[in-house]
Amino acid sequence: MKLFRILLILALALFVPGCMEVVSAEYADRDEAMNRNAIGEAKWLPTWLPADAVNIRETHDIDTNASWLVFRLRSGALVLPENCSNAARPEMPGKRVMRRFPLFARDARSRASASNGTFYLCTEGATTHWVTHDREMDLVYSATVF
Repeated sequence: MKLFRILLILALALFVPGCMEVVSAEYADRDEAMNRNAIGEAKWLPTWLPADAVNIRETHDIDTNASWLVFRLRSGALVLPENCSNAARPEMPGKRVMRRFPLFARDARSRASASNGTFYLCTEGATTHWVTHDREMDLVYSATVF
């Protein structure tokens, strides 16, 4: 019986992580992201990523396509294209859902949830992201909208 429990735990340990595959990437700036072919309609970084974006961190769940993006702006001013419009604060995923994401994404969710700042919706092809600028932390947060 004890051997069965151990084998069951090992089998679950091997199976469950495969169901929640989260991948992350970091880029020094937008130029590096472009050079690594990470920006575009079918990519994990959106084309509206500002030219002065630096310290870019991105994470996504391959199974659900949920993604989080955090970056700083050299200029400190968030400039988005015309196809981005003002929006109400979006509904944030629950803490339980966020456990599989790295700490920077969990922090972004927490800060955005408490933010009274302006939120934007930016659509690119079939994907929509919400975006907000946390002026206190000097960070921009973005996540996919479903």
